[in-house]
Amino acid sequence: MDNQLINNLLTKVKQNKKYKSISDEIVLAEIKNYLSKNKISKISKQNIKDIRNQLHKSYASFQTKKKNKIQDYLKELKKNPSNKDITTKLLSITLSTKERLDNYNYIYKKIFDMTGKPRVILDLGAGFNVFSFPLMDLTILEYNSYDVNDKDVEYLNEYYKIMKERGLYGEARILDIRGFREISKLPSVDIIFLFKIIDIIDKENHKLSEELIKQLIPKTKFIIASFATKTLTRKKMNFPKRKWFELMLERNNLKFQVINTNNEIFYVIKK
Repeated sequence: MDNQLINNLLTKVKQNKKYKSISDEIVLAEIKNYLSKNKISKISKQNIKDIRNQLHKSYASFQTKKKNKIQDYLKELKKNPSNKDITTKLLSITLSTKERLDNYNYIYKKIFDMTGKPRVILDLGAGFNVFSFPLMDLTILEYNSYDVNDKDVEYLNEYYKIMKERGLYGEARILDIRGFREISKLPSVDIIFLFKIIDIIDKENHKLSEELIKQLIPKTKFIIASFATKTLTRKKMNFPKRKWFELMLERNNLKFQVINTNNEIFYVIKK
């Protein structure tokens, strides 16, 4: 591929502030995927639009307008890390965490009843889910977040520093979970979260998600994978259960239990 073309596309795609904070590595991967399917010699507005649309579907469609307040919320939390109102505000920043607000206590109780209380959690495609730590009913936890947004990783690491006195340890890092070389380097943990990430990375077929599960299962006792049961426009899906996913787990001799909420279905997976 033409490196100059790729770099020019990267610059143009990230000129829009919505995509500016997405890691270069992630944007480059999307550009290379686009170029593998579309042969171009000169960049057009449509090329930029197509790549941004894909990035929006994958990484930018889950934010709310409250994101610009996150720094203020973190300053308030620093004054009082036990402030429940700030936890609610932080969880209202993204659509996925906001729609779980009424269910978080139920979700974690059901999960930990099946898995036991964890000491170490690894969260892939994490977003701001670690902000739900006060709702986990755990006194101490190591929790490591992996995401694709540089600025979000900064916010998350600030949150970790603030919440250390509440028993939360860990850090946030950039990671493209489609890169299995990096996945292979991840440490062994008690639980791995894959909340609403499989549908994002696995659009064309299910080979990528199957390989991801195969890579992760030796590293953990349990994988918790979730899927939306409503569309982004809040319409209920016709087939909220992921039958293909269940068949894939059975094919790989993996056991699972299901937890349902009004917005999401969770698969608790073990060997």
